[in-house]
Amino acid sequence: MKNMLSPTEKFMPFSSASEHINSAFWALPADATIRLGRGRVRNMALTPDGVYLTVATKMGLWWYELTTMQPVSLWETERGMVSAISFSLDGRWIATGNDDGITKIFDVQKGVSLTELGRDTTARQQGVAQLAFSPDKQWLAITGIRDVVIDICDPKTGTMSVQLYNDSQVTSNSCGNIRPVVFSPDSRLLVCLNDANDICIWDINTVVSLTTLTELLGYVVSLSFSPCGKYLASGSRDGCVQVWDANTWKLHQTVRDYGAFSMYVHYSPKGVLHAVGVSDDTVVVWDIKDGKKRNTYVEKQGSIQCARFSGVSQFVVAGAHEWSVWTGDNSQPRSLPHLHRTFPDSVVFSPDGKMLATGSWNDSVNIWDITNPSQVSHLYLPGKDHRVSLSPSGKFLATGIDANTVKVWEVGKSEPEITFSPDGKENEMSSAMFSPIGRLIACGDSSGTLYLWDEQQKKTLHTITAHKGRISFVALSPDENYLLSIAINEREARLWNVESGEALKTFPDYTDVIAFSPCSRLVACGRNKEILLWDINKCETIAILPHDQQSWFPYALAFSHCGQYLASGAWWHRGMGIKKVAIRLWDVATSKNIATFRGHPTDVQCLAFSQDNRTL
Repeated sequence: MKNMLSPTEKFMPFSSASEHINSAFWALPADATIRLGRGRVRNMALTPDGVYLTVATKMGLWWYELTTMQPVSLWETERGMVSAISFSLDGRWIATGNDDGITKIFDVQKGVSLTELGRDTTARQQGVAQLAFSPDKQWLAITGIRDVVIDICDPKTGTMSVQLYNDSQVTSNSCGNIRPVVFSPDSRLLVCLNDANDICIWDINTVVSLTTLTELLGYVVSLSFSPCGKYLASGSRDGCVQVWDANTWKLHQTVRDYGAFSMYVHYSPKGVLHAVGVSDDTVVVWDIKDGKKRNTYVEKQGSIQCARFSGVSQFVVAGAHEWSVWTGDNSQPRSLPHLHRTFPDSVVFSPDGKMLATGSWNDSVNIWDITNPSQVSHLYLPGKDHRVSLSPSGKFLATGIDANTVKVWEVGKSEPEITFSPDGKENEMSSAMFSPIGRLIACGDSSGTLYLWDEQQKKTLHTITAHKGRISFVALSPDENYLLSIAINEREARLWNVESGEALKTFPDYTDVIAFSPCSRLVACGRNKEILLWDINKCETIAILPHDQQSWFPYALAFSHCGQYLASGAWWHRGMGIKKVAIRLWDVATSKNIATFRGHPTDVQCLAFSQDNRTL
């Protein structure tokens, strides 16, 4: 290509971040003081010259220098929710797509958006799944997450040229499969997957379907043309690679013995076909012609987030907590820690407010140093539904579920301090909590049974048939006098007296999440369109906190330690015109909304106040 960058012509991407050296302070929203973490990896793409790695997350697009794996820029934070990225062959343009169906084309060196367009589809979810530039930069192909429309646009003007499937052919894709799309090296052909899992070959200039490849073994997740254009390779998610002759469209080669891996195919610039086999915790790079393993990566503490090749045969894996980077045929990767962690379900401050503990549903607890935000300690714990809390002595605790057993760890120790498993019960536990005072464990199982264990007395206080279905949430009041359980599928919440094991006769139904006040007298009940303040002693609602449409679904709640304030965080919902989700601060005595913060692009999962009530 005439506009291709030469090997010596390196450039820095435009930096939209501030000049602060620490990325924790880049592009912060109004009123925010720091950002901990960089968002889970959703997609990755390397620049064609192999100098930079771009990482799509729900908070924006990160740029990394590949040699150091240090961030150099942060883009697209206005909305965030970046789901797809692709570079033009010359590396001068990058296309980004997000969950709202918006695609932008940027000039990489100037860092400015050249064009922007939305998807025109009847699908309920319009998010962008895949993007592909034609090698001559005349076309950009866009595919969606839950439809079979392929949009073809002119990237220079942003005008939509054609849709390869009209509305009558659009069908729902309930599995949300990612449909791959690729152009031939001469930019004449577009290859994509249709709704029947067949590979369709289109002449992009005449918009004529030339043929359909139906001899596929398994669901196709990747496509790649050889540099000479003579072959098309496809990889499926059941360990199969197939190669097609692009002149006759006859099957040229099939390799089926890669096990239970999703196979992502890639031709090197020299025409060598590699396939990356990806499972939940393992990545294997294969040389298809020789049938040899080139690289292997095993994630021992969580799940693999993403794996990608570059056009110059560099290979990057985003593990749960680290990068691994291979260059050329080097079998030994460079491994460096990263801050792209899974989202937390619970959060708590240390007593001095300098440390923050977060727990996630799957396997991890992280300890963040607020004074040094690039420092984070990761703790891998078995099981799921890990919730962090603070012991009476000020130490971080983590509660987790391992099958039908509840465990409590002091953070930093490998063995649990407390283990509880109901006698003779085999139902899987679905929710658990260790009390603030440090005496009781409350847990609910998949059948609707509620258990209360006294750790000091080493005995079960109550076994209660509480709900008809899965208990999704339990909470103990700060004074340990009350226990609350919620069965989300039934939209049913119940408040129990810890001493007697009996339910209070009245409690608001259709409650999705709750928070106890520090004095244990009030309960904040989050519902679809409002928050109720419920007085336990009076057994009645004493206030209803009104919400406008952009603050509906307040499913994160927290009282300040002084009891004067209540914070509520909403979930994001399509069709409401929301770019950033609202966090509202309420005066409990007057029920007035005294402040609103907007910074998160999607659902607020949990909230916490520092002990001095100054930081949220």
